[in-house]
Amino acid sequence: MAFELSVNLEYGFTEAGEKVEDRIAAAAAAGFRKVELFLLKGRDLVAIKAALDAHGVELISTVADYVTQLVDPATHEGFLETFREAASAAKFLGCSNVVVTSGRGVPWLKRPVQLAIFADALRKIVPIAEKLDVTILLESANTRHDHPGVLCSTTQDSVVVADMVGSTRVKVLYDLYHSVVEGEDPEIALAAAMHQVVHVQIADAPGRGEPGSGEIDWPAALALFERLGYAGTVGLELQPTKPSAEAFAYIQELCG
Repeated sequence: MAFELSVNLEYGFTEAGEKVEDRIAAAAAAGFRKVELFLLKGRDLVAIKAALDAHGVELISTVADYVTQLVDPATHEGFLETFREAASAAKFLGCSNVVVTSGRGVPWLKRPVQLAIFADALRKIVPIAEKLDVTILLESANTRHDHPGVLCSTTQDSVVVADMVGSTRVKVLYDLYHSVVEGEDPEIALAAAMHQVVHVQIADAPGRGEPGSGEIDWPAALALFERLGYAGTVGLELQPTKPSAEAFAYIQELCG
């Protein structure tokens, strides 16, 4: 089961220090040619780009923001600029995927209504994504442990919204960890989402550590990805329980 891996440098290779460029160097030394980051705002983009270029590493995803509650139409206008800035920074670094999350839901609106408002927000940023040539990745996050109150908590939530928008610029990021913690059966959830999924992220559960630190059957999980026809990058968005190079060795071996 050969899958190319990427590593999220917010959690991985922290042993290299606080500078993203030093973590890029450490990831490259461990055999990674793709990396991911969260927010780019306030970071030294010139230094990061130089490090990516120097080590032959590609940044494949970043995040627009985490705090905007897109179920509130009053936030949509401001989010246009937030997304524009995030997407512009991503493109400067050669990255074409920008993750967008729903933010918190509200208790006074029915769920379909809230998902429709979120979809409306996405329609407004699609022209920006088209102009900058980026893809908007919708990511659901579990409410049971990590993100209480978030609107899009199931894989299907993101799929429904992507389907409503109906744009090739809006796709879905499937996170196996969030899916499992939310109580989903990945076989069912991912199969139903595959027409929208263009990126997959993983971590073990419980604990969100590296593969092998929890209870997920990793040969079976990778076989599921392969069986359902996923052929993209598998992102390691996890918190290593041991030094990064050692922590990632097992999944690197399985995907090699």
